[in-house]
Amino acid sequence: MDDSKLLQASILIVDDLEFNINLLERVLAKAGYTSVSSTTNPREVSALHRKNHYDLILLDIEMPDMDGFQVMRRMKETHGDDQPPILVITAEPEHRMQALQCGAKDFVSKPFELVEVLTRVHNMLEARLLQKEIDDHKDDNPALSHVIQRNIRKIIQIRQKASQDQNFQDRIANVMTSFSGSMTFFYVHMLWFLLWFLLNTGHLGVTVFDPYPYGFLTMVVSLEAIFLATFVLISQNLLARGAERLTDLGLQTSLLTEHELTRVLQMLRTIQIKIGIANDESSNLADADLEMETKPEDVLAEIERLHRREAISPRRGRQM
Repeated sequence: MDDSKLLQASILIVDDLEFNINLLERVLAKAGYTSVSSTTNPREVSALHRKNHYDLILLDIEMPDMDGFQVMRRMKETHGDDQPPILVITAEPEHRMQALQCGAKDFVSKPFELVEVLTRVHNMLEARLLQKEIDDHKDDNPALSHVIQRNIRKIIQIRQKASQDQNFQDRIANVMTSFSGSMTFFYVHMLWFLLWFLLNTGHLGVTVFDPYPYGFLTMVVSLEAIFLATFVLISQNLLARGAERLTDLGLQTSLLTEHELTRVLQMLRTIQIKIGIANDESSNLADADLEMETKPEDVLAEIERLHRREAISPRRGRQM
């Protein structure tokens, strides 16, 4: 399991004493955990988990108003199998068996040792994240490799993050663009125009307010077209920025792949010379071509040179 994923796991500390919370927060922060929250109100635990989906809960047993056993019973009733593993913190040895029966996965005795706390937290998080990964992949297509599945998920995560990072104005523009490009938008306008024409015929007993050639309707539709075009341009700019980021990512990946393949070919050439293997005479690819690392700026310069030459060639032909 990647340690970076463990350190990013979401942890909730539940204790009625601020001193204990502050101590555990400092210990976990010093160990590198970056997503640690806490509460002194045990009645909030279920709602907090529903909102934040914690990977681990550190729960004190002896608390006023609602003890740790009641918290675990409520969690089990509310979340069932979806509840996170619970690490119980208690000073009473007789509480251990009862805590395990109520759903706790492990316990730490008070006064606790920091090494023991960190070890148990690490082990429980590792088991939790491994189980989540197994559950996440149980419906994967067996015809696709694990690497492809992982890359698909990574692309989706990048797109979701880009969508979440959009500000309020960008989201409005996307909603308007999506609506204006739907059949619902078309049907609404067809109904609107038909009703407008009928009302302005004078046959429905309504005073004609926009007689033929419907100058007011034309003005309204023109203004609508201006605003919709603006929304579309904003959305296109957002898509262009996202596409540019993905293009940069693809370029970096391609450059890295080309560099690594060049190094592999150079190593293979060295091995070939070392063990005395002759080249295939029927091959049209020279070793120097394969082993030469291609620089992107050189490729772009050559493309530009050829474009200029092709642009000049037709003019020379006409002059002759």
